[in-house]
Amino acid sequence: MYHRQRIDDGCSDDSSVSDWIMATIAIGDIHGNSRALQDLLGQLTTELTAADTVVFLGDYIDRGPDSRGCIERILQFRAGAAARVVTLAGNHEDWLLRSLSDPTRHSWILGMDAFATIASYSTVAAGVLREALSEVGVRLLTESVELPYAVFFDAMPAEHLRFLRDLQLFHRSGGSVFVHGGVDWLVGPVEQQSRKTVLWGCDGFPEAYQGTDCVVYGHYSNAVLDAEGWPRPLVLPRSIGIDTIAHGVLTAVEIGGSRMWQSARHSV
Repeated sequence: MYHRQRIDDGCSDDSSVSDWIMATIAIGDIHGNSRALQDLLGQLTTELTAADTVVFLGDYIDRGPDSRGCIERILQFRAGAAARVVTLAGNHEDWLLRSLSDPTRHSWILGMDAFATIASYSTVAAGVLREALSEVGVRLLTESVELPYAVFFDAMPAEHLRFLRDLQLFHRSGGSVFVHGGVDWLVGPVEQQSRKTVLWGCDGFPEAYQGTDCVVYGHYSNAVLDAEGWPRPLVLPRSIGIDTIAHGVLTAVEIGGSRMWQSARHSV
C-alpha cells in the first residue's frame, strides 16, 4: 500500500514551493502506537534535508501499549535525522508532569488511560499504583492524598524524563503556528495564549477560528472519514487538524505545500 498522498492545504500561500526546500512537516498525535510511528518515520527519514523542520504535535503517551517505545523512537529520530526536530507538549504529557511535581495531583492517572504508559515502563510500577489506588479508594477525590508515583518515574530513563520536561508549547514558522490544542483568536497570537488554551483548545476552535496565523493542531480526533472509512485531516481555510490516531493511522502533513504521509492502519 502506498501511503504518500496529497492534501488540499489550508495553510498554503502563493510563495510556497512544492518541493522539499525548507519544508515544515507536522506529525499528529501518537498515543503509544509505536508501529504507526515506525511506519511513518520510515517514509519520511530518507526524504528530509537539513533545511527541513519536523514538528511533533504532542500526545506521545497513554492509551496505546508502547509509550516508552514511542518516546525512544522519537529520540532516535531526532538524533539521526537530517532535519531539525521540534517536539511540542500535549495535554497528556502536561498532566503526567503535574503528577511528577505534585503526587497529590491525580488527573493523569484517573482520566488519561495512564496505566498503559506506566506498564510500558514497568509492570511492577503499574501493580504498585493499582494497589495504592484500591487502598485509597474514594479518599483520592475527597482528600489530598499522595500516590507513590515515584515508583513509575524511577523506572523511566533519565533521557525520557528530560524529553518530557523540555517539550515546547508552540512552534512558529512564518505565518503558521503549531500547537497541540488550539488558539483563541480573540486573545491574540499564539505568544499571548494561555497554557491551557494551547494544550486543550478553546470554545469555537477550529470552526470559528478567524486569526491571521494558520494553526496546525492535533488533540481533537476530528478526522474526516472517506467513503471507505479512511481518516484524513480536517482542512479548514485557516487551520489543519491531523489527529487521526484513534483510527490506527498516524498522519504527517507538509505545511505550505500539499503533501501528506500516513501510516498503514495499526490498531492497538
